[in-house]
Amino acid sequence: MSDRIRLDFRVLIYKEAEFWIAHCLETDLVAEGASVTEAIDYLIDISNVQIQAAIEEGDLASLFSPAPADIWRMYAVAAEGPSRRPRKAIKQVNKLSVRQFATA
Repeated sequence: MSDRIRLDFRVLIYKEAEFWIAHCLETDLVAEGASVTEAIDYLIDISNVQIQAAIEEGDLASLFSPAPADIWRMYAVAAEGPSRRPRKAIKQVNKLSVRQFATA
């Protein structure tokens, strides 16, 4: 079953204090890192764990808990994110769209 699952995830990147935050809009999972790449890699790690648990439990619906509306609004006006692909991948994710919100 897991080989046939192909998801598209949108990720918002923004800076909060000294950390970069990676926030997945579809799952409301959040990770932080010292760099954009590190935050995305940590988000990929926790996404992999969540997806695998949902597959093992046969409950993919439990994976989807949309981010709050303000995160969706930030994503809507954010610029396209880093052109570099993350070092890690999520097996079940077909497309990972990253946008970076510029903070003042």
